[in-house]
Amino acid sequence: MSTLPPSLPDERRHDYDALRGCAMLLGIILHACMAYMGPYWVVQDRGESPLLTAAWAFIHGWRMELFFVLAGYFTAMVLRRDGAAGMVKRRLRRLFIPFALAAVAFLPLTHWVSGLGLEHKARRGHDGIQLTDGLHDAVRRGDLAEIKKVAPDDPELGNAQYLAAALGQTEALRALLQRNNGRPAETMLARLQGEHALHAAARFGQPAAAQVILDSARGRSWADKVLQAKNDGGLTAAQLTKEDVRETRQLAWLLGIPHPEAQIRQGRDAVQALLEPRAPLPLQLHRLTEPLHRNWLSHLWFMWVLIILTLLFGVWAWVNERWHLPAMPRWMLAEWTRLLWLLPVTTLLFWWARREYGFGVDGEMSILEKPATIGFYGFFFAFGAALRIRGAEPARYPWLVWIQLPLLTFIVLPLAFFSAWSSNPILHFVSCGLQACLAWGMTFTLLDLFAVYFAKPIAAVRTLADASLWMYIAHLPLVIALQLWMADWKLWPLAKCGLICSLTFGLLLLTHHFLIRRTWIGLLLNGKKAGKEEDRAKVQTCESAKV
Repeated sequence: MSTLPPSLPDERRHDYDALRGCAMLLGIILHACMAYMGPYWVVQDRGESPLLTAAWAFIHGWRMELFFVLAGYFTAMVLRRDGAAGMVKRRLRRLFIPFALAAVAFLPLTHWVSGLGLEHKARRGHDGIQLTDGLHDAVRRGDLAEIKKVAPDDPELGNAQYLAAALGQTEALRALLQRNNGRPAETMLARLQGEHALHAAARFGQPAAAQVILDSARGRSWADKVLQAKNDGGLTAAQLTKEDVRETRQLAWLLGIPHPEAQIRQGRDAVQALLEPRAPLPLQLHRLTEPLHRNWLSHLWFMWVLIILTLLFGVWAWVNERWHLPAMPRWMLAEWTRLLWLLPVTTLLFWWARREYGFGVDGEMSILEKPATIGFYGFFFAFGAALRIRGAEPARYPWLVWIQLPLLTFIVLPLAFFSAWSSNPILHFVSCGLQACLAWGMTFTLLDLFAVYFAKPIAAVRTLADASLWMYIAHLPLVIALQLWMADWKLWPLAKCGLICSLTFGLLLLTHHFLIRRTWIGLLLNGKKAGKEEDRAKVQTCESAKV
């Protein structure tokens, strides 16, 4: 029998339902904006928009944190009604089965259309890194006589070394290294800032080239700097062996390197064995677990993390039912004192999950999710559960949201976003604190805002809330396909993004209404629906009761 104290009634929270749906739907807008932010998405539009970049940053700064708070709240609601075992059974049925079906139905399509987007981006060749003439042609042909003529201060030396390592031209690479006293020179290619030949050997799976570089560096004072050098993405050569192959395939196309994906993967295993000879897992075991590290979950990663957190919460609930663990003090949830401990803890979690520069915390999108990601979002999930178990204190001054919202949007967000890209460790830690302020500030602001304006059921809002999970699960291949279709249109980015969002929302709402809502899929996603008379009675009850 559950020992959890009674708190709030078990009626439907229309405000939190609406907010959860809003968080899901904002994810569609977020992905639609990403084609207009430069070369960071699978589709790169011909135009860029600072306004859409700002919209992406605003949504990305708090959306998933808010979602996991709400997920914890609703999971604790089920726990109070069904107990630990019932909660785990019910939540996993509502999470794992849709996750598995969505993975089968939409992930292959998502990866296929993403591949088309990457190929389109490569064909446009914005960065022009073909490297086909002069010294680079000599590298491709293995013309050592021509290679030995290159001057040590030639600005193309780093590019030539990179190309030789990527092609596996070991003799050419050895000759080029000798022109720089054996040390790899950094490439000047726009897409590969911070990388050198060892990165190329790791990225393209060329163990023989990696061995040449290691032999050249052995015993040199700069050997450790070569091994630990990071590219602009904050990755060493060893870490590149574990990255997604799709970006490397795009670069291979640009460089004219005919490397099949299977060959790259196999070569990366051998390079990793050279760079991390004392790795804790044997190479054979790494090969077995390597598919579990691939980021194939795409936009469904949050469902997988939620499944993991539900299981962990079930373990806590089972222990609590038997040994009556101490309850969280109410001051830790009170409106004026909760930030005293939430902000420092969240700042440390941000720093743990985001050791390198960058904005927000992204999932690994793999089955073996990073502990830092689980810990970070688990903290927000646990707080949401505590709000439900202990009882949330209502906002004393609802009008404060209209002061908090502009402060967070126009002051905290810009400071957090621009400081997030600094390589200075002190400024990076300050950015983590600012991002924590943004995440919790927006979470509490929106909880209060929706509690004031959406406490009673509104038919249109409820329809969108019910459709939101289906729309988010199904949206990504459609959004990418529309971005790809419009990529070369001579139209303002804002107009194209608005058109993509309108078409996506419209098509998915129609499919939900006519194909999903009253079927077993709708039942699986949203639970059993009441009949019209029963539903009308519930609405009337909610309108006459305090929520």
